[in-house]
Amino acid sequence: MSHTGGKRKRARPIAPPVWFLAMCTAGGVVGLTIFTPILPLVRSGLGVSSADVQQLLTVYMIAVAVGQLISGPLSDRYGRRPLLLSGSVLFAVAGAALVVTENIDWLVFWRVVQGIGAAACMAMCRAMVNDAFERSDAARQMSAISMVLSIAPALSLAFAGFMAERAGWKSTMVLLFVWGVATLVLSYFVAAETHINKLQKINLKSVGLAYVAVLRNRLFVCWTLASGMQVGIFFCLNALLAYQYQRNGYSLSEFGLWFSLTPIFYLFGNTCNRLWFVSRGIERAAMIGCTFSTLSVLAMFVTQALGFTHALSLALPCCVFGFCNGIIIANSTVGAIAAAGDHAGTGTGIVGAWQMATGGIGGAIIVALGGASLFSVASGGLMVMSSVSVLAMLVVYRQREV
Repeated sequence: MSHTGGKRKRARPIAPPVWFLAMCTAGGVVGLTIFTPILPLVRSGLGVSSADVQQLLTVYMIAVAVGQLISGPLSDRYGRRPLLLSGSVLFAVAGAALVVTENIDWLVFWRVVQGIGAAACMAMCRAMVNDAFERSDAARQMSAISMVLSIAPALSLAFAGFMAERAGWKSTMVLLFVWGVATLVLSYFVAAETHINKLQKINLKSVGLAYVAVLRNRLFVCWTLASGMQVGIFFCLNALLAYQYQRNGYSLSEFGLWFSLTPIFYLFGNTCNRLWFVSRGIERAAMIGCTFSTLSVLAMFVTQALGFTHALSLALPCCVFGFCNGIIIANSTVGAIAAAGDHAGTGTGIVGAWQMATGGIGGAIIVALGGASLFSVASGGLMVMSSVSVLAMLVVYRQREV
């Protein structure tokens, strides 16, 4: 029997290759992680303070967050492809400037430019996925992209140290320049425009109205809360767990080894999400993920409160958390952007900025409350964040399409 009276699926543009979208998104992450192992070399090479070189990470993160808030609404008016090309140009030009710049103030300036370029690339890739795929397929594609994002930081950390030791820290800036050029060339030849129904005009008033419309959308806010809280928990664990491992008698290198299991299980979670969870509905998948993520954080609190000191008492709950994040992030990101409707670009900007900011904000609050010294405080803070994600997903789950 024909169901012509039902909903008609809207025509979808041709999607860019997923490997290309993953590469564009990964560039922004690599731009952050590649600097971590070379900061001491930059400090000694330029004769500046640790606080000065730390700015190279801080301003980049701020630029990536704010840049997504700007590029998202612009793409709703002018399209995804122009913003992707512009972001690639900024990323490549900044990479070239970082190679030849020796002044710390100019290095900071070009890191801001690079962050803005990275923000445009990251936001546009998410928006293109939303434009070109139905929700379930979009969640599968986002899982594939997330799998690459979990590998790229580890590889960039390893290669940055290797290159810097043999060819100096400037060699890593050459890598960022090459990455930017490659992204630009591929964007020009591979990425067709995916945003069909562009907004007719854009100005400060229309941008403000777009933000108001999106932020008044309860489903969008709940999806975004769930996504941001889960990403934030990961960054907080990365920053705070080292203290507890040390209190339990483990070295920092041993902490790194045990914590590296978390992204491995994140890969596994993304794989299972693509193959099984998405087909059960992205609301149900994200709800399950957030629930078990909360239980994993609770398990960390219980094991430490009972006095367990073996590394597995923390590593096993982290593995469960990583697996759950592999289910949650892709589904909640797609759910949020889809809920934004005609303002998908604005939505993707908010989602990206919130994910980037939550870890820093949550971590700062937990540390201020004494979380670095008392794991009960740290785990309590993480429980609050995780509970917020569960409550947000509960709202979404109750309003799901049946």
